[in-house]
Amino acid sequence: MDVKALRARGMAAYDQQQYVECARLLSEADRADPAADANSAYSVACCQALAGDKEAAFAELRLANERGFKDAAHLERDTDLTALHSDARWAEAVAQTKANKKATMKGANEELLGIYEADQGDRQGPDVTKLDWKVVSARDEARRARVQQILDEGGAKVALDYFHAAMVFQHGKEVADFQRSHSLAVKASELDPTLKQARWLAAASKDRELMNLGKPQLYGTQFRVMEGKWELYTVDPSITDEERAKWNVPPLEDARKKVEMMNARPR
Repeated sequence: MDVKALRARGMAAYDQQQYVECARLLSEADRADPAADANSAYSVACCQALAGDKEAAFAELRLANERGFKDAAHLERDTDLTALHSDARWAEAVAQTKANKKATMKGANEELLGIYEADQGDRQGPDVTKLDWKVVSARDEARRARVQQILDEGGAKVALDYFHAAMVFQHGKEVADFQRSHSLAVKASELDPTLKQARWLAAASKDRELMNLGKPQLYGTQFRVMEGKWELYTVDPSITDEERAKWNVPPLEDARKKVEMMNARPR
């Protein structure tokens, strides 16, 4: 079985709360993938923790940190790892993740990072359709206003700054917000071609712009809820998976499978 299939089965097991099987499948996928990254090991750690295997979970967290995992804010609020918090090794894992983050953030704007993390934090939860979007929307508006001030003052210097700003605008309301997000994400990609998430965001912001204009999206990054069920928004059939890969977007078939998993999650 190939790596993508293993990961898909592992995430399906996660959605069904079959955490031992999730850990087994995701671990197998990680070992089989020569390009396995920090997020791959982190996902295994989450399933190990939920399955009650603390030793294995901490081993995977160490591996994730060795690979450069740096999202300390997510690590500390991730309820998948709650069972590890009372262990003395937890503080060590958090400290190493923060050290990774500090090394990566050299030269970046710390306020933009904080705004980005607040933006992401407002979107955490097992079912985003149940979040209080009226409250989140008000916070989003305030964040966009402050990010624009920082940009106008020349506060964005490095690729991560532009990426963080782009993500905030991606969560706007108007087509102009999505266009702004796209231009910022493209700028981040130009400054650092290795920043894969910026390339994905450039594609996602273009898709969101087109969706809000009532046109087919290009890459297949956008989903919507219709009559209580998730669906993949209409995709331009002329765009190939090869073109998607250039923007760090998975094949279209992966997006279709994602819809199935989202609709299969218990609510």
